[in-house]
Amino acid sequence: MSTTEATSYAELSERDYFHIMLNLGSFEDFRPTARTLAEKYLAAAGERLKGARLEAELRPFRYTPEAFEARLDTIYQGLVEDVNRYEAKRSWTLRTREDVVDWLLQMAPFNQTDGSWLRNIAPVGPLDAVDALLFRIYIEELGNGDPRLNHPNVYTELLRSVGIELPGIRTRAYADNPALLDSAFTVPLFQLVVSEFSQDFRPELLGMTLYLEWSSVELRNMVRLHQHLGLDPHFYELHVGIDNAASGHGAMALRAVRLYLEGIRIAAGDEAMQAAWDRVWTGYVAFATTGTLAQDVAARRRQPTGPAHRVAAMIRDKGPKARLNHGRKQLDGRPINDLFAVPEELMGALAASGLIVAGAPERSPFFGLLTPEGPMFGIFDAAEQDVWREWVRAMAAEPAPDVAAAAPPAGDPGEDMLRLVEALRERQRGTAAHQATRLSESDPGDPEATVDEPVSWWFDQPPRALLRALRAPANGWVTPGDQEASRLITERVRGDNAMARAFAGPAGNGRTWADVATAWIAAGCPLPGDELVAVRPLTLLSPADRLDAHPTGEIHGTGSVH
Repeated sequence: MSTTEATSYAELSERDYFHIMLNLGSFEDFRPTARTLAEKYLAAAGERLKGARLEAELRPFRYTPEAFEARLDTIYQGLVEDVNRYEAKRSWTLRTREDVVDWLLQMAPFNQTDGSWLRNIAPVGPLDAVDALLFRIYIEELGNGDPRLNHPNVYTELLRSVGIELPGIRTRAYADNPALLDSAFTVPLFQLVVSEFSQDFRPELLGMTLYLEWSSVELRNMVRLHQHLGLDPHFYELHVGIDNAASGHGAMALRAVRLYLEGIRIAAGDEAMQAAWDRVWTGYVAFATTGTLAQDVAARRRQPTGPAHRVAAMIRDKGPKARLNHGRKQLDGRPINDLFAVPEELMGALAASGLIVAGAPERSPFFGLLTPEGPMFGIFDAAEQDVWREWVRAMAAEPAPDVAAAAPPAGDPGEDMLRLVEALRERQRGTAAHQATRLSESDPGDPEATVDEPVSWWFDQPPRALLRALRAPANGWVTPGDQEASRLITERVRGDNAMARAFAGPAGNGRTWADVATAWIAAGCPLPGDELVAVRPLTLLSPADRLDAHPTGEIHGTGSVH
């Protein structure tokens, strides 16, 4: 490929790349660019794994069959809990037919290429047990030769059932469709470019398969949502059945990963197996977190234009007085007066109690309360009642405002300490004091194990690992919240020594690195991402209370496996 051709490809969009990958025979010189894209997506996932913005269940861990089983069980049980809470919290009331149809449209490039991440998984010639399992998943995604069961076909019929007729997926018109967000093409492109080099990215494809098939239990929420809104749930029912973790694609993906890693261990030893496992988990996290479609869709939903927002605003406006007027009366098992604190919960309780009949204001007893004979006569004027009726027809209450993930503010103690480690790493590594002083803390490569290593070794680990070891009480160098009781400050940062001179350097904003370290200890030694350890990743199908409680509100990747 010439430099001119490479430059022209480099300047194209993901829409363009998606179109090219589906017509690769007409762009034979594109494969080097496709490989570069695949490596870029996977490298970005690797960087996310090193950072602090991932919830605990997505973070890396050292592979053992027991640790693997425990992590997958945690993930699965969390998803099952979400399914149960989704219905219990009536989270379907947070969605409108309009926004669900828009979601169906935005997921079209991915779901109309369903299975394509495994399209080249079976090499010519003999087939081993791992590829056989993956190939079986692939042919079942394609419907086992039956067009009626082909997943892209089933999804295309779902789109038609809601009035969406897209151009052929390989056409330029499809890629240029302005109704599709740019981010709708990111993950479809990701799976196409990685699968173009299936034998080279075999471990990553195993991880991608594991993520997609193991997480499908959450699609029960999509089935319920479609049933509540009168939409065809067949595409999602198909995946709930075929992807199950007991005997379906989830179980096959798990077995394939185990077989693959055991084969590596037998052939090349434990360290080679761990290296392969790191690539498997990178593929898992890449499929879970690549792209911004979920955040983009969530942002569209937050636009306060729908009737649900206006109903919630009315409740919020009238709440201070209304919450004093209902005595001990309850709704859906909760005091009505308490429900006014969160308008969306009151709206959900009205639906759960039967006072609101989804889609049918004429059959909703709530409106009888507003008549001259009712106890709520005069509370809402005619225009406000029309908004209530519009909401009931749409059966929606908007989700609580998202707290978008943002860069930490200047002077955030944890972020500043991470900068300190990076800034002083080269200068401090290998000094005599760092060879002699040892720190004990969990192994960065295996959180279940503890290591005791010199500070010089910790400087070769990710900055967060060094700081976790430094703040560990057992090591005796830092007392969180009390810099005067912290030997790091009193013995090393102050005084006339090499470390003190390094810490006297400028850190920006008129501060020294000594100021940064002192402020970090005074703040209790926080590290970015500490707040994510105890929470699970969000999806667009998470129950309402989890959306509200999550410390960042960030939804990774596409926001759903389908």
